[in-house]
Amino acid sequence: MQKVLLLVAIVGIAGMNGLAQTKEHFTVQDDGSCEKVYFKLKAASGTCEIRTRKGDYPINILGNHNEEYITSEFGQSLEGTRLNAWLNLKDNGNEGFGTKLSKIFGKKTMDTENYWNIYFTDYKPYNLNLNYGVGNAYIDLSDIAVENLKISSANAHVKVGYLSKLQNKIEMDTFMVSVDLGDVEIERLSLARAKNILAEVGFGSLVLSFDELPQRASEIWARVGAGSLEINLPNEDIPIIVRMKDTSYRKFKVPEGFKEIRDNVFVSSVYTPDAANLLEFNIDLSMGSVVFKK
Repeated sequence: MQKVLLLVAIVGIAGMNGLAQTKEHFTVQDDGSCEKVYFKLKAASGTCEIRTRKGDYPINILGNHNEEYITSEFGQSLEGTRLNAWLNLKDNGNEGFGTKLSKIFGKKTMDTENYWNIYFTDYKPYNLNLNYGVGNAYIDLSDIAVENLKISSANAHVKVGYLSKLQNKIEMDTFMVSVDLGDVEIERLSLARAKNILAEVGFGSLVLSFDELPQRASEIWARVGAGSLEINLPNEDIPIIVRMKDTSYRKFKVPEGFKEIRDNVFVSSVYTPDAANLLEFNIDLSMGSVVFKK
């Protein structure tokens, strides 16, 4: 008989009537049969934090919310050695128009009435698909083994990084980020050790910061509509090539010292095509802006 992982849910109620707050604790206990974790988060609103925590739970979630406005659904299934798990924070549509507007325009403000902490272990490889509507999210990937990562922001403020300066425990295949009207900041991106970085910006803003020297070669593919993409580079010279798709509407800037080797192709002063830590940017810019900074 196939082994299964045990899902534990602990629910508590605090408060009364329409102001009632539901406290929830979801865990998945590892019996040794799980080798990879695929986790999907869909948060219509609220504040979500993700970080690593040493322990025996591949997934450990603590949250509180008002059930009149937000419904939480958590589940899991085991397919061989692959664990699929999901958390869906669904908007019930009962909030007033003014409250919704305050969440949209105050997206950097912590929502204490809809707040979630999500913890991963430091010894399982993860594939993460994180979707945020409005509100804010803080994601610390320090010392987590992430194979693939997808982050989507509709109109949320999302901050991602390696706050403890501990790199991804394995080389990441693909780091994907999509921004519609929101804003996403990614710090110490070099510590992700990502082979491929895919970025799409609609009307919002995206900041990619390579604070540390890259340890491996990465291909970065970016498509920018009417929004903005800011790319922060380390002070040290590193091998970089930037290919821009020609367009009549654009605001584009590369750092001092870059030179154009042919139409819409720019390289850094230490560029060599076979560099082990080459950053290769391929950018499709429409009406927005792309700015490289040091």
